[in-house]
Amino acid sequence: MTQVQVLRCESCGALDPGPREVCPRCFRRSLAPVAVPGTGRLLSWTMVRRAPTRFRGEAPYAVASVELDAGVRVTGRLENAEDETAPGARVEASGSGSGYAIFRSVE
Repeated sequence: MTQVQVLRCESCGALDPGPREVCPRCFRRSLAPVAVPGTGRLLSWTMVRRAPTRFRGEAPYAVASVELDAGVRVTGRLENAEDETAPGARVEASGSGSGYAIFRSVE
């Protein structure tokens, strides 16, 4: 299992998917990158068929919202997305792309 990079506030301990410079919980500039386990629950996903210019060569691809077991919601890609992949399914990070995690279903 691959870990996922997020931000942790060194003042209050809040986790945030980033990128940002100020903690949204305590408003301090004390966010630092940290790796958390890449396991969690799929909240939602959608298929992108007409991608922005930067990702046009990668389309179609699935974008997913995942609630990590560490307690932070992240957005990433969902590999091998199928219509049967339902919200609530257990997922794990299997890799990363340019600034995003790639998840796969483990059910």
